[in-house]
Amino acid sequence: MKILVFTDLHGSLNALKALIQTQDFKTADQVIFLGDAVMGCSRPNECIDLLRELNIICVLGNNDSYLCCGIDPDDKPKFTRTKLNQMEWMDAHVTKENKEFVASWPYSYVIKDESLTFYFTHYPWTKNKLNVVDEPFIKCLYAREKLFRNIKADYYFFGHEHKTSIYSNRKQSFICVGTVGVKNPGSYFVILTEPDIQIKEKFVEFDINEEKKLMEAAGYPYNKKKID
Repeated sequence: MKILVFTDLHGSLNALKALIQTQDFKTADQVIFLGDAVMGCSRPNECIDLLRELNIICVLGNNDSYLCCGIDPDDKPKFTRTKLNQMEWMDAHVTKENKEFVASWPYSYVIKDESLTFYFTHYPWTKNKLNVVDEPFIKCLYAREKLFRNIKADYYFFGHEHKTSIYSNRKQSFICVGTVGVKNPGSYFVILTEPDIQIKEKFVEFDINEEKKLMEAAGYPYNKKKID
């Protein structure tokens, strides 16, 4: 089986269109999106529409959850003014139908391949909230083991951090898939399960400058430091 995994699209339609034109996407037996379809760039509806058409597996990201369910009042002081403005913009521009579609996404997805378990999520969740309390400041194997301590699997694939990484012990591997949407080139991973497990980091080029121009034209309050 060939599985393609990508994450953190963040409203970048150019990135999604470029990804689906890759040979990896066209030949994958299964495609899994690890969340955060929105926030970042200014074409969330177009991205969600295309994700729906592709009929792939999608799991919920924290920004998707903010869009569909709002922000916990206790968490609101933690967000920057730019982030709050983005949320208001998204809430006003994303259609009701797309909000409902995103709200239907699960928090995680599991594949069992003979004796192995592959776990896919945006990031660990606790009681319908992203588990950022335990999010380690230092990225290392011990921190990954602690972060996923309540989940039993052999391979963990996740996003949220926007930077790819792989940490492994004798029994488990923790793979951060990075972001396909707000860094050019965007990153994604391919998993081959036969004859042996192979995990390959891949990249896709897209026009991120056009995304920036569209954000400016739309009056979208984006964070210029996070789009490169």
